[in-house]
Amino acid sequence: MKLLDRIILGVFSVLMLLISIFSCLVIFGWLDATVLFLFLTKLLETQTACNAIIGINIFIIILAIKTIFFESTAKEEINENTDGILLQNEDGKLLITKETLKNMVDSQVQGFEGVKSSQTKIILDKNNDLSIILTIDVTENVVIKELSNNIQIKVKDTIKKSIDVDVKSLDIKIRNIISLEETKE
Repeated sequence: MKLLDRIILGVFSVLMLLISIFSCLVIFGWLDATVLFLFLTKLLETQTACNAIIGINIFIIILAIKTIFFESTAKEEINENTDGILLQNEDGKLLITKETLKNMVDSQVQGFEGVKSSQTKIILDKNNDLSIILTIDVTENVVIKELSNNIQIKVKDTIKKSIDVDVKSLDIKIRNIISLEETKE
């Protein structure tokens, strides 16, 4: 919640509390309505008090107009509080989490022969640009350049087709080359 919205909510809450307290006091007979009226009349006789009340009223009116007619930007709050890409159109919103993106990448990478294990790191910048760092273990008989190129093409195409988001970069790190004897064990 933005600071201005918090201020508006706080001012509104205090006003409602005061109105509720005074109305309860008058209803239960603990405060005479004429005493309250006389107090307000005496208060309004001084020019300084009138100016202060006018200033407070103008501030409250501006806050009320802002709250009624202008909505806060909930999109920024959603992006800060979640770890994913928020897609929206006239029908609604869709949040694709980093975990979902990671699972999409992992499922594509595991389909390649020669990849024994993988770790995926998803990075989203402030503009929701998607970058992926993929760390894999491969067998010794693969052509690393060809494998990495094929993985990049397949992952980028899958993400583009599935969620219509472009991958800014897909960096592949080869952590380990596993010998054929180790894969048989």
